[in-house]
Amino acid sequence: MSLVVRLLLIAIIVGGFSNCDGNKAGTAIPRRHAYPRIELPQENYHDITVGCNELHISVNEVATYNRRVADDGETCFIDVSYPKLSSTIFYTITPVDDATIEDVIANRLERIRLNLGDSDAELIEFNSTEGFENKVLVSHGDISTPVQFLSTDGENVVVSGVAFIKDASPATADSIAPIVDVMRRDIVHSLKMIHR
Repeated sequence: MSLVVRLLLIAIIVGGFSNCDGNKAGTAIPRRHAYPRIELPQENYHDITVGCNELHISVNEVATYNRRVADDGETCFIDVSYPKLSSTIFYTITPVDDATIEDVIANRLERIRLNLGDSDAELIEFNSTEGFENKVLVSHGDISTPVQFLSTDGENVVVSGVAFIKDASPATADSIAPIVDVMRRDIVHSLKMIHR
């Protein structure tokens, strides 16, 4: 191989390595495939009425919902689904009285504890303008139920539930963080606006 050809090969190799220096020039290099961005719903809500105690719950306009009544004819359920986010908020509305309220609240708190497992959670507590006491727990771990809540007027009703995210796993914890934020936002809004 001639000297000119060898020098040309060396120049090409050195030039190739010099382009692998982390793009010091600061110019953008397009990636082969872009990561899909999730279109998050805006804060647009409307009220729906639940048969139990004629309770009004505010839900996001992009969500679909399904209302059901338990076999006992008293406990009501609302499933608020976000199809584009593969997520659902499950509400349970339980009528209570002085004799049952403490047991129902203890049962719901135990469920929250079991769902959290070893995950750390942020506790958000607030009262609604209608006098409901609210607790929202948000876990930033890799559990499929990262947002859980408990609300009561202290007399007649306990509202509890959970946001379920279908694709939650250790591998998706970062990518579902915006969905967890939307679930937290919409649940907090719903509990602030809950009324009869």
